[in-house]
Amino acid sequence: MRSIELKSGNDEIVRGVLFEPTAPRPHPAIIFAHGLLSTHEEFGDYPEKFCERGYLVLAIDFRGHGASDGMRGLISEERMVQDLQHALDFIEAQPSIDNKRIALFGHSLGGGGVICTTARDARVSAVVAGATVGRLRDELGASEIVLYRVVNRLNQIQKAVTKKSIYVPYRVSYKHIFADPAARQAAEAKGFLQKSTPADNVPHLLKQDALTCAQQVRVPALIVQGEKDAVVQHTSVRAVYDALAGEKELYVVEGSGHSFATDWKGAEAYEHIAAWIDRHMKS
Repeated sequence: MRSIELKSGNDEIVRGVLFEPTAPRPHPAIIFAHGLLSTHEEFGDYPEKFCERGYLVLAIDFRGHGASDGMRGLISEERMVQDLQHALDFIEAQPSIDNKRIALFGHSLGGGGVICTTARDARVSAVVAGATVGRLRDELGASEIVLYRVVNRLNQIQKAVTKKSIYVPYRVSYKHIFADPAARQAAEAKGFLQKSTPADNVPHLLKQDALTCAQQVRVPALIVQGEKDAVVQHTSVRAVYDALAGEKELYVVEGSGHSFATDWKGAEAYEHIAAWIDRHMKS
């Protein structure tokens, strides 16, 4: 494993970790994309295990997250796609990989990010999207949307006066994303989840739309859902699956919460996902 740096928009650095296999070349490759206010650490040992399986693996932190540059917590569908396309550029330049076998693996909002990147970039051969948000605005009640729009307006006023953004508490915590108390405790010890989000995100997230992107995805796609996900509605994940235009599979991880990779049956989920990726990347 080694740390890497990628140039992205506004000359900000996207950072991540690269896992290079010892298996014979050329290698298939996987790029991991985390969720809102998180980091690549949310995937636990998945990147390392895929490397042991013979994949070149890159796990990035989106701008504004983890070790990457940028305003803390700032994210949008377009920024995710840009960062992932820079990651694709990096992977494509590696002499050890097969450019026709590159997969994207995203979680939560990052699931929408990989769906939209796949829709726009022909370099992606297969995509895995877990606990994927179709349209974030569909997850919110009418009163919440009104509140966020008020916060956005107040933020615009404050920025005009002080040049500083309003940060609001993130409504999702570790207790929401894990069904397993031990997994929750371990995640809290790592501390990868940010506690607040800039109000600058409001207009971007209200426009987020993975459903429209899914209609343009024609490569094989695996949609993963934790049975006890308390963050993203099952109907939202199902809507993404239904919108996909190509070969697809919906896999439900029994007993798992939102962050299935390190929750109940995370190892079992890995085996199912890895077998699916093998079928589409190694055949």
